[in-house]
Amino acid sequence: MSEGPRKDILETLKSIAGDIWSIPGPADAEASGAEEPKTAEKPAPAPRTPAQKVKAEILSLWKTADETIDWTDALAHSTPTDRLTTPSLWAFYHKLAEKVLAGDLDAYTEVLQKANPLGELTDYAESITMQAPSPDRLESRFVCKKELLDQSRKLYPAAMALRIARDLLACLPVEEVTVTGECDGKDVISVTFNRQQLLHRNFVFTDPIALAKECGASFRQAND
Repeated sequence: MSEGPRKDILETLKSIAGDIWSIPGPADAEASGAEEPKTAEKPAPAPRTPAQKVKAEILSLWKTADETIDWTDALAHSTPTDRLTTPSLWAFYHKLAEKVLAGDLDAYTEVLQKANPLGELTDYAESITMQAPSPDRLESRFVCKKELLDQSRKLYPAAMALRIARDLLACLPVEEVTVTGECDGKDVISVTFNRQQLLHRNFVFTDPIALAKECGASFRQAND
């Protein structure tokens, strides 16, 4: 076969192969009038209701806590040293630091009212109270939200109790915090957390139910 016909055949085969294997780009599609393939869009997830948001947050409620107030530092300095506390709040701490370090219960009460360490937890309970019965001990009682308790009979009250204890231990230099949770007028959890038991723990990996039991917690059903 002469060079001319052979070249024509090769060009023809090359053209056919190109038609089979090539994928048209945007310019080719536009030139041919073909529509570009459309990618299916995922529907946006439905926004969570406030109740769903609270339920989700319960699963990590105990993992964070307030920053610890250094009362010795507050006594020694008239201006903030932690870059977190406002000057006005630090001035309040500085004024009461000597009494707080001496275990003055009236000073404890003033601090609890002013600092309101459990204010962030009001979405997770019907009500929360706190008091200072002795220089080394604080107490807190919360009324459970029934819908949250129904979702988890142990995790919810245990998570609340641990978070309350952590926030109160961060607020005042006491050695232990007793937390009681109730529903329908009956206690569903009662536990005392000791400061030493909570030191050096990685709360990201802590099971609040197991820790509450380790600290002597008693769990009860609301209808017991």
